[in-house]
Amino acid sequence: MRAGAGAGLVALALAAGLAALLWPRAPEEPADRALVPWEDPARPARILAFGTSLTARGSWPEDLADTLTACLGHPVQMTRVAQSGMGSAWALEQLDRVVAARPDLVLLEFSINDADLLDGVSRRTSRARHAALLAALTRDLPDTRVLLMTMSPVTGVVRHLQRPWLGAYYGIYRDLADEQGVGLADLFPRWRAAPADLRDLPDGLHPAPGKTAQLAVPVLAQMIGAAAGQPACGAGAGTGAGG
Repeated sequence: MRAGAGAGLVALALAAGLAALLWPRAPEEPADRALVPWEDPARPARILAFGTSLTARGSWPEDLADTLTACLGHPVQMTRVAQSGMGSAWALEQLDRVVAARPDLVLLEFSINDADLLDGVSRRTSRARHAALLAALTRDLPDTRVLLMTMSPVTGVVRHLQRPWLGAYYGIYRDLADEQGVGLADLFPRWRAAPADLRDLPDGLHPAPGKTAQLAVPVLAQMIGAAAGQPACGAGAGTGAGG
């Protein structure tokens, strides 16, 4: 074997080992945690999607509201409090807006930006801020359900280097859901296992138009429908055109 080829193989092996250390594999199976059921058959009527660009972009929140309206037999209104580039610090600053909306359900996702090495925060800080978010929501909206959401992965070397421990940040949501008794839609493993066309991330971070709706809406509709007494919600959902 030529020296150059041998050096190339060594470099690839080192790179693979480094990748394994930096980007540990997340659980292969979703760790969903069910929502506490509503006693009122007219709930949920108001849902608030609270998050990052993964929530601010595309129409998946409205697609979800339309699916639930058709399935539950009563209008479901969707409100967004979401902004690109924002993390858990911004989320804490928006609590007044969330409380003022008086939602029956809050869908919450900020891990993707907390995990950013350049603009994010440590896992310890992310966990503390999310615990504070949940405590405030429980205090100020005692009848409101919260559904934490792990979201899409990242692709490409640059995006991985920017968010090398994204899976661990999503793991914070799994832990908090168990500890605090809130719901969890664990979408991250589903994205990793999905067909290649559904995992399309044109910029390495944001799903292609329509893909979030295709993957997330059926899962969310089924979980929310089950808590509202309609576990068949979600069948045939997720066909919207938005991201």
